[in-house]
Amino acid sequence: MSDQKEGKQNSILGLSTIELAGLTPDELTGNAVAIKMLLHYYRQLVDENNALKNDNNTLKTYVDAYDKQRNNSTVGAILLAVSNVSIGFGVNLLTNGTSWPGLASLIVGTTLTAAGIYITFKR
Repeated sequence: MSDQKEGKQNSILGLSTIELAGLTPDELTGNAVAIKMLLHYYRQLVDENNALKNDNNTLKTYVDAYDKQRNNSTVGAILLAVSNVSIGFGVNLLTNGTSWPGLASLIVGTTLTAAGIYITFKR
């Protein structure tokens, strides 16, 4: 149990601090150049960590946008399928001589088609 505590205390960003940047504590004692090297190495790790966080946030944004677009496409596809059925009934009723129900069904189908296309391609 104490080995695990020591392991957690002896690490920064998952890297061992016992020998960070190839330097031991004995080499760092009173050595300004080695301390500057260590700080430079630490700065590089922090910069890499920030770059990875930015990349992660960017990719999360892409995933959210993809999910939204997929949902819009699904709703649009359903509206277009329903509009095709409505237009089919409207044309069938118009050719059989019943003008008002056929025209109403055709108008509803056309409106659903416009709504489906709008929802599919809206940003």
